[in-house]
Amino acid sequence: MTDRALDALRAEGWDPARNCLVIRHVLGCGGTGYRIALSDRALEDGRRIDSSGGLVIWMDAYAFQRLEGAAIDYDTEKETGGFLLDHEDAAFAAFC
Repeated sequence: MTDRALDALRAEGWDPARNCLVIRHVLGCGGTGYRIALSDRALEDGRRIDSSGGLVIWMDAYAFQRLEGAAIDYDTEKETGGFLLDHEDAAFAAFC
């Protein structure tokens, strides 16, 4: 987790005592990818990772297996803003 991503979470009101980050592998008509979201509850049957800054990350089993060594960043641009995964398995995919 980059410092920029942690700063973005704090700006959104993230509270490490109440919120976690959830990463799920998703399939769509345009391909495969990962969905990252801030949540107030753990992912059922997920794998827990304690990250920097007190952030808890929950991943589904597939994401956990595939994203070892990934870095999570945050893009602050209006058009493209959001979480970014820096990992070879997290290439862009269009969904319908």
